Amino acid sequence: MNGLYTGFRAVLVTLCMLLIPSIALASDHVPHSELNPVALHDGSLPVQNVQDRDNESPLFKVLAGLAILTTGMMAGIVFAYANSVMPGLRKSEDRTFVLAIRHLTSSVANPLFLVISNGALIAQIGFVVVAVSSQQFNQILLGSFALTFYIATLLITFLGNLPLNKAIISAELPTSATTWNELRIRFESRWTMLNNVRTMTCILSVSTLILALLS
Repeated sequence: MNGLYTGFRAVLVTLCMLLIPSIALASDHVPHSELNPVALHDGSLPVQNVQDRDNESPLFKVLAGLAILTTGMMAGIVFAYANSVMPGLRKSEDRTFVLAIRHLTSSVANPLFLVISNGALIAQIGFVVVAVSSQQFNQILLGSFALTFYIATLLITFLGNLPLNKAIISAELPTSATTWNELRIRFESRWTMLNNVRTMTCILSVSTLILALLS
């Protein structure tokens, strides 16, 4: 089951990487009047800009809300590891550390987590696609940045954290204190560094989504 979800997410990431260049090309066709709105003398927005805001469909707002919610939850999960879980485990002895990590990493890939992480990716793709179809330049640009940051988060997870998780889970339980320490050394510093990086990319993703919704 985990392999199926991983393959599904890999396909989505690949589609996103193919989608981003198309989004960039689409943004070049947005009229300049949309890029530089000029207020009237009475302080009101031009009719064109009012119409642009009216063009934001309920689907656009729903996708924006879902993208912010799910991406924010993902940012919170990885931040919790960076802020409390790993610093707390750092103080434990080698055997306790390895066993705790094995239990934590083996329980992460549960249905709820997979729905949230995949849902964030799907919602962000939908957000950008709707922005392109309605020619909302700011949302196209910011949404593309947010999607790029989230794809970076997933790639760091796929290529860095997950292989380390699998290695420590599949390793035979040590019979000596030295072996416990070796397992810990192979995992701790690299996994923590990768998690810190993906925490930053995920926070940047949700922050950019919020800017896109407010712009």
